[in-house]
Amino acid sequence: MSLPLFLQLVSTCAIVTGSLCAILAYFRGSKSHQQSLNAQVFLNLTQRHASLIDFRRLDADLRLNDHWTGDLETAAAIREYFDLLAHEYALVDLGILDQRVWQLWQPDIARIVNTQLISEVWQKRTRHLHRASPAFTRYIDSLVTHQRGAFSNSHTGSTIQIA
Repeated sequence: MSLPLFLQLVSTCAIVTGSLCAILAYFRGSKSHQQSLNAQVFLNLTQRHASLIDFRRLDADLRLNDHWTGDLETAAAIREYFDLLAHEYALVDLGILDQRVWQLWQPDIARIVNTQLISEVWQKRTRHLHRASPAFTRYIDSLVTHQRGAFSNSHTGSTIQIA
């Protein structure tokens, strides 16, 4: 093999190897960037959820299993919760929030949405406010329907009920 041909072969191999390394680095960097973005979105949304003081108070006082008495202050706190869920749902739909991150919250969302207070306020007061997002409305309705069917008297199982 002549020297010029050998040098051309070596330079071609170097170009191909360099290109493959650059492609690999791009995909690794892209994955790392996406993970970092997901973590940041997750932390921001978790902070927003923690800032729903009135809603957190309802949950902490175990009032989520009570019937709604028409109290507008309670309805406003619950609306803030549903507004946050609607934003999260939209971020998932747009691909900004990773589906795996969204799945982390699903058990807690299902638990909360299927409490007496939350489901009553959703049906009587808040559902119509989200009519601009029919997909989100269907999502919440599907959670309520599927979870409630598990118990004969709409009891969510979060407290002990003695007949």
